[in-house]
Parts: sequence; C-alpha cells; structure tokens
Amino acid sequence: MACPTCGTSVLFGGVKVGNKRYCSKKCYEADEINRIAAQIPNEQVEQLAHELRNERCPKCKSHGPIDIHKSHSVYSFIIYTKYETRGHLLCKKCAIKQQTIDLITSLLLGWWGVPFGLIITPIQIIRNVISMSQNPGINGPSDDLKQRARLILASHAMAETA
Repeated sequence: MACPTCGTSVLFGGVKVGNKRYCSKKCYEADEINRIAAQIPNEQVEQLAHELRNERCPKCKSHGPIDIHKSHSVYSFIIYTKYETRGHLLCKKCAIKQQTIDLITSLLLGWWGVPFGLIITPIQIIRNVISMSQNPGINGPSDDLKQRARLILASHAMAETA
C-alpha cells in the first residue's frame, strides 16, 4: 500500500486512518492538500495536465512530451534496507537514464541487507525493467500526471486562502 501523501510504500506501521495508511504522522497531517485536491474540477486538472505535458523536459530542455515516469531503487547495509519508488516529470529519454541509474544502484547496493535486501532487490530491478519498457501517457497525460496537476492546483488554492 502506498502512502497517499508521498507515495512511499507502507508495508508495516505508519498511521492508519479509515482505509488509508500513511507512512508517518507528518504525511497524515500533510494530507490536507489531498482533501482540497479532491475538490478541484476535472476540467481544470485536464487543462493543466496537457499544459505540463507540452512543456520542455526540466532535465534536458528538449521538447516533450513529458510525463511522470517511475523509477525504483533499493539500498541495504546488513540489517538496514531502504527502498522507494519515485515519480519523475521527464521526457522518455531522461526517464530511461534515471531508471538505469536506479537499476544499477539497486544491483550494486541492494543485496547487502538480510533478509529484506535479498527479497526486495530483485523486485525493484524487475520493476525498473518494466518501467523502462513503458511509455506513460503515450495517448495523452497519464493518471499520474493528472494527479500531479491536481496537487499543483490544490497547492495554489491553499496559498490563496492562507
């Protein structure tokens, strides 16, 4: 289950409220933006998502389309294992570079934790390979990009009321 605020995977612990599980109390408190985001009209979200998609890639400055591309990493040391999935607003070329970096990082640093490093490393490697082969939003903005647009609009709405 992913934290609704930051997207971090939450397997154990965290803060459970209703059917949502947050990775921390901080994320639970920050979920106010998600409550505001749920009230943003879909038309506004679609419009901003299309605008974002047609912007230049923030990394290489090439013409888009850009979208949210996920990369997965893990690193471990004896009894400590940290793994994460991150969404990057990039063009496909830059996304593949980031996914390759995270794949290599996982290959080199993921195995060294017992037992979770040995379990999670192959999962994250496979997830990166799958992500590299996908092209989110090939037929328009992906759901992840629409969610990012929704959160941007919600943060603007929060700033206006503050």
